[in-house]
Amino acid sequence: MSPLTALTLREFPACRHVRGTCEQCRPEVDLTPTQASALAASELVTITPTIIPGRFALTAAKKIGAVSVGDLQVLVEPKVPINRLLWLMGYVNDPSFWTTQTVALDSQAELVPALAEAFTRAAERAMETGLLRGYCTVEESSAVLRGRLRAGEQLSRRFGIALPLEVRYDEYSPDIAENQLLLAATLTLLRMPRIPHRTRTKLLGVRRTLAEITPPIPGTESRWIPTRLNARYHWALQLADLVLANQSVEQRIGDVTVSGFVVDMWSVYEDFLMTALGEQIAKNGGRGARPRRPEPRRFLDQKRTVTIEPDLTWYDAEGRPETVIDAKYKIQRNGVPNADVYQLVAYCTALGLSHGHLVYAQGTATPTSVKVVGANITISCHSVDLALPPDQLLASIAVLTDRILINC
Repeated sequence: MSPLTALTLREFPACRHVRGTCEQCRPEVDLTPTQASALAASELVTITPTIIPGRFALTAAKKIGAVSVGDLQVLVEPKVPINRLLWLMGYVNDPSFWTTQTVALDSQAELVPALAEAFTRAAERAMETGLLRGYCTVEESSAVLRGRLRAGEQLSRRFGIALPLEVRYDEYSPDIAENQLLLAATLTLLRMPRIPHRTRTKLLGVRRTLAEITPPIPGTESRWIPTRLNARYHWALQLADLVLANQSVEQRIGDVTVSGFVVDMWSVYEDFLMTALGEQIAKNGGRGARPRRPEPRRFLDQKRTVTIEPDLTWYDAEGRPETVIDAKYKIQRNGVPNADVYQLVAYCTALGLSHGHLVYAQGTATPTSVKVVGANITISCHSVDLALPPDQLLASIAVLTDRILINC
């Protein structure tokens, strides 16, 4: 395999070739067994051995992003424009902020470079007048008493020795959650492949500005709270949340290093749709609940051994279930997959409902309904065009909510 081999795939390829005969949709590449295992571990693509030893076919899964495996770089482009994808990802974290926010990016750019460039610009703008400061709690050993004495630590660590003292105090410092989040996002982006040299240089500049900040342990970053005091940081922190909330691939398998950034598109779609529908349901006096605590567990059988987990359950003002909604990140063209209908029928049966709804991404078919034989259950199928501008997309969700409400 030649140095810096690059392959680009696209989710939901538009071609109609027979599966396995289109080099654009299913390119083949020579890989060692270790490289194949490393690439498979990233979960960005599905790897299938061919009849030629050492040669593998790659197929895009329901994830997009870029990974680097040794000298091979694999990119899976999303079906929706990049600026729309970033908006969808951000809306889930903060609907009130992203409802009025659009992402000014080149829609043809790749995800990782676009996200890195947007974050870098936002971080530079946030810090151009200096780092945000605030009070943070410091625990340390000191030769003088400052703040409060940590009596328990003094006794357990010093065994009666007077000095040094174990103290705790509040310090007005830039080493606060907001700056730590910016630093964590910067370090994550610097480890990603396919970052242009110009953007990487700017990221290194952001890293130097944050040189005095303590890097948080990955996965333990503090949550930030929007306030008037950190208003100039809001845009940069929203983008930092996008960087840290999605899957950053970084591991070593054998003698091969894997690094990259991978986004679960089905999760982005499901989270966005359920969040937007939940907002609309609340405006109609109801409540949209997802299968998370403190929601009660629901069961399909009388012995309560088979659980059901609809993506969203619509409850009325009295707390009674009105309907169930399930998101499907697949293209609905002609007909409805049997398994999807079976799933919704099970949900409706267990909850005693007469109507359930399937909502497909980027569907091209008109809304359809399936009436179940022998049961008073109807499954309605809808589609959402994720490529619409944000205001039109949210308007289409409002229309979808009204359609669902009519059947409740």
